[in-house]
Amino acid sequence: MRTFVASDNDAVSQRAREVFLREGHECQISPIVPIELAVSRLTRAQPELVMVVLSSSPEEGQALLREARCITHGPLLAVGPASESKLRLRALQSGADHYLDDAELDAELAIILSRRSIQVQPAQAEPAEPGKVLCVLGPSGGSGSSTLAVNLAALLAREHKSCGLFDLRLGGGDLAALLDLKPTHTLADLCRNSAQMDRIMFEHSLMRHECGVHLLSPPRVFADIAVVTAQGVRQALALARSMFPYVVIDLDDAFHAEQAQTLRQADLILLVLRLDFTSLRNTRRALDHLEQMGIFRERMRLVVNRYGQPEELPVAKAEQALGMKIFHYVPDDPKVINRANNHGIPAVLESPSAKFSKSVAQLTAGVNGRDRAR
Repeated sequence: MRTFVASDNDAVSQRAREVFLREGHECQISPIVPIELAVSRLTRAQPELVMVVLSSSPEEGQALLREARCITHGPLLAVGPASESKLRLRALQSGADHYLDDAELDAELAIILSRRSIQVQPAQAEPAEPGKVLCVLGPSGGSGSSTLAVNLAALLAREHKSCGLFDLRLGGGDLAALLDLKPTHTLADLCRNSAQMDRIMFEHSLMRHECGVHLLSPPRVFADIAVVTAQGVRQALALARSMFPYVVIDLDDAFHAEQAQTLRQADLILLVLRLDFTSLRNTRRALDHLEQMGIFRERMRLVVNRYGQPEELPVAKAEQALGMKIFHYVPDDPKVINRANNHGIPAVLESPSAKFSKSVAQLTAGVNGRDRAR
């Protein structure tokens, strides 16, 4: 049984680990993870049992319990002082199946592990692998990153039958218009109700396009932008990863909290740029910032969009300035793109034989793990 322990209390964590080793003979114990890092790692680990130690970080631990409840159906254990009745109540309200006394952890955890309800499941009951997160970031205006994101999502949906698409351009998202959709619910609605967020609520917040893309839209009015929280976005992303093989996210920047934590969870980041001075300068700044965030370049890809315009900077100089090879070139195809965007139909669906569409199909194959885009 795969277990996952989130804790900032080393003493309690070590005791829990010893009990797992002693009592759970078939348990596969992951390293103990600090609570602030637990959400992103939890979605990848897909454990059968989750334990959250609340004694050192009660508020953060309760938030983690709520998010864990959204993405795991296995036993969810909270650990804290038995004397804290309010903490116990809040932990159970946040989704914990059991609240264990940290002073009696050895005995209480041994009892829980012995119960038939969490015995090791047969091999065929292994949970599905979580979906991959593909972030699209245009560090400079006019890069066409939103158009690229919606077309990537359409092709991934066609191949995998469905694809999640998040519009995190909170102040000016275009994805609903590019798909000719009129969402009735938005990310702001989810964040307002983050304490009650579950799969049903999340599904009701998505707007489905006929191609298989499921869109989560940004706030409709500027006043609702303040409602969006990093925690709400994390919960929504965790649910999306449990539902879709791929989740494409159109980002606004790399420094606001909800954007930064999404980038940290990304399996791959596409930095979309043009071959002009301002775009290169801003892309270099974004690369440096992402590295300062602890995101290695192995998870990044440079994509030149609108390639082939007059008076572009040479590719060799661009790569030298960025210190990184360009992964893919999407040709400038204004007639096809303008028509598709004005009609609210992704170009890859409306004009599949256009040079833009063929190039995006090649890029999709590259990020989909089937081929190396050129």
